[in-house]
Amino acid sequence: MAGLWGAAAGAQALPPAGQVSFSEPTLSPSFAPDIEDYVVRCQNAPVTVHGHASAGWQMAIGNHSFRSGDFNETVSLGSGRAFVVTARQGGPPLYRYHVRCLPNSFPTYAYTRSGPVSPQYFAVTRNDLRYAIIFNNHGVPIWWVHTLTWNARVLPSGDVLWFNPPPGQFEIHRLNGGLVRVLRPVGLPSDGHDLRFASNGDHLVASGILQDHVDTTAYGGSSDATVKQAELQEVSPSGQLVWDWKTQDHISLAETGRWWPSAVGFGYDLVHWNSIQPAGNGSVIASFRHLDAVYKIDKTTGAIVWKLGGTSRPASLNVIGDPLAYTFGGQHDARLLPDGTLTVFDNRTNLGSPRAVRFRIDEAAGTATLLQSITDPSVPSSGCCGSARRLGNGDWLINWAEAQNHPIGGYKPNGQRTFLLTFPTRSSYRAEPVPSGAVSAQSLRQAMNARCSSGCF
Repeated sequence: MAGLWGAAAGAQALPPAGQVSFSEPTLSPSFAPDIEDYVVRCQNAPVTVHGHASAGWQMAIGNHSFRSGDFNETVSLGSGRAFVVTARQGGPPLYRYHVRCLPNSFPTYAYTRSGPVSPQYFAVTRNDLRYAIIFNNHGVPIWWVHTLTWNARVLPSGDVLWFNPPPGQFEIHRLNGGLVRVLRPVGLPSDGHDLRFASNGDHLVASGILQDHVDTTAYGGSSDATVKQAELQEVSPSGQLVWDWKTQDHISLAETGRWWPSAVGFGYDLVHWNSIQPAGNGSVIASFRHLDAVYKIDKTTGAIVWKLGGTSRPASLNVIGDPLAYTFGGQHDARLLPDGTLTVFDNRTNLGSPRAVRFRIDEAAGTATLLQSITDPSVPSSGCCGSARRLGNGDWLINWAEAQNHPIGGYKPNGQRTFLLTFPTRSSYRAEPVPSGAVSAQSLRQAMNARCSSGCF
């Protein structure tokens, strides 16, 4: 039961909203008895909070004494710091509500909720303002770190993984900010688009590599071009190279397809890798934006087991049930689910409205059957980036990325929207659901209190 301390969950009714409430001009969200966490924009200064307690209820705001009726209290506050509002009706149980001040530079955002939201927490990264943020399912930024970071997500351990651009490496940090571990490819700088873990603790990562003296005249380029390819790697916990795979050894120039000749303008970025996923049985799944395709790769032989989307090759799957003749357009975030189905965020760059899709792959038959396609009429285009995650209960978390207001939404299996989080400026590259049980509201608050005891900017 939200806000309830000192009694078993569900044992006591929540305070009636008409009898207990508090407010402050920038309080977000507005008070509701079942919402524990709130934020204010305090401008690194004290705030005045209005309290209301009637019908035998009392309220204490910050370190002030319990009071009844309508009253104001001034609370000393600063960026990143928090205070607690406590309500009671004569005695225990106590209902505690937590309010934290956002830094002045914290991104502007808007959150609307239209139904029960999954997941409980999700992470976004606003690299333009150097913020990694964990939102809860009421749209409250309950944890953040202000540093140069990209592509943050919470691991099952409760630690946070993000890409640190200046040294070009992935880093695992504790919630309180302490560095746990650095991860990178062997002998190459990291490509920050993705890093995933194999079941044995190895990590899968990639790097952009250059290939010299490539004749691209057939596609509108130079006869002696230096082109950008990708090298995928698996690296052991001790930093040893376990496996590598180079795109130029397996993918022809023709597979860049419709991205010619614009790939020349991208600096001969022919493949533009953006996600990797272990697929079991010694294989991985990788997504390449400038190939409009997702590939399954056999690590033992290096062979392409199948290809979904893009130009045709012998390993291409036959797509069933998709009303669109061209499967992907600059897609991102290809993920294999426990049931064996594949989800992809299909940007449909320069092709139409974006969608989140799920396919069932039948390798023996060489087919990919479309099972779901989620769209949002408020999102007519998405030029880049994004993610689509189907959750354990069948709901979806979709980051529409480079679309108007850069929306992130929650959706029921039938596509009904449950929430929308928007940013007026830059988007998050992905929205990552926090693994169930990895963190709690209390662990996130404690970490913020530890980091922000003297202010957190």
